[in-house]
Amino acid sequence: MAIFGAPLSDGKDSQNAVNAAQDIIKTLKQQIEGGTIPPTTVGIGLHTGKAVTGTVGSTQRKEYTVIGDVVNLASRIEQLNKQLDSQLLISAAVWEAIDQNIETIVDKGLVPIKGRKEPVQIYQISTDTRG
Repeated sequence: MAIFGAPLSDGKDSQNAVNAAQDIIKTLKQQIEGGTIPPTTVGIGLHTGKAVTGTVGSTQRKEYTVIGDVVNLASRIEQLNKQLDSQLLISAAVWEAIDQNIETIVDKGLVPIKGRKEPVQIYQISTDTRG
C-alpha cells in the first residue's frame, strides 16, 4: 500500500498516484523483458478521499498507518484486477481528480464491490500510457 497526500498534500495526490502506478507497471515490464526477474503480474487499485492517518503503537514498535473507508475501497478495487483481467484500476473519484489526457482508458462501468451497497464506477488505465 502506498499513500499520497499524507501527512502533506501538494494538491496533485491522485495524479501522483496514477503516475507512480504507471511507472511501477512499466518498470516491472522492462525487468521481465530484460530477464532480470521472472514473469509476474501486479494489480493496482486507486481511490481517493478522506482517511485517518497517523502513528500508532508503543515505544517498542510504532508505525505510520492509514485507515478508513477510502483504504478499504482502494483494496477492493485492487482485487478487481483479477476479475477484470487488468493491472491498473481507478475509481471515479480518482478519474475526476487527475489530468484526463489519458488516451487509453476503459470505462468498466458500475461494478459491484464486496461490502458496499452500491456499485462503484471503475475505470481501467492502459499500462502502456507512459513512454
